[in-house]
Amino acid sequence: MEQVSLEGLVRTSSGKGQARALRRAGNIPAIFYGPETTATSISVSRASLEKILKKQSSENTLYQLTIKGSDQDVVKTVMLKDLQKNPLDQEILHADFLEVSLTKIINITVSLKVVGKSPGVEKGGILQEVSRELEIRCLPTQIPNYLEVDISTLTDIGDSLHVEDLKLPEGIQVLSDAQQTLITVVPPMEEKTEAPAPAAGEDVEVAKKGKAKTEGEG
Repeated sequence: MEQVSLEGLVRTSSGKGQARALRRAGNIPAIFYGPETTATSISVSRASLEKILKKQSSENTLYQLTIKGSDQDVVKTVMLKDLQKNPLDQEILHADFLEVSLTKIINITVSLKVVGKSPGVEKGGILQEVSRELEIRCLPTQIPNYLEVDISTLTDIGDSLHVEDLKLPEGIQVLSDAQQTLITVVPPMEEKTEAPAPAAGEDVEVAKKGKAKTEGEG
């Protein structure tokens, strides 16, 4: 599992004014907390965090967070639990870091990655991804960047892959039902055929016949 280093500085004050001042100085207000840890307000460098986010291959990166500003620097293993962004310019506004124990199993969601080629698709079928992520249980050090879904066994239109078909790395337990569908090959959508528009002469002829019938009836 990927691990990166990040520094945090303890914040001695809080509030919107202080948060704006931090952002103007190139920092991000954040919070560090854990199941057995008192929540601590900190700040981290925006440039450092953005650099990590651009390079990371998974949302489930482990951070070695060094917290400075207290009596003694403290190093904690954490995960980025939440990231708040400005919806207009995507500027990072706030970050939440959750402490994790490397020796305790946790539940976490990971993405699915499609690999291989499906003969069913080559026959004209359409690959439909029913599930794009799964919740798993494992040690933090065993969290995969993603779970591979090999579609080469989907030989015909109508074939599907389920949770039970996955080849899981050692130590990984999927919490979803074994029969849950992940990917299926569906038939191609039939194109709707529209009736050809009548020629101009045909419209006139129909109109004449209708008029003649009306006059005859009168």
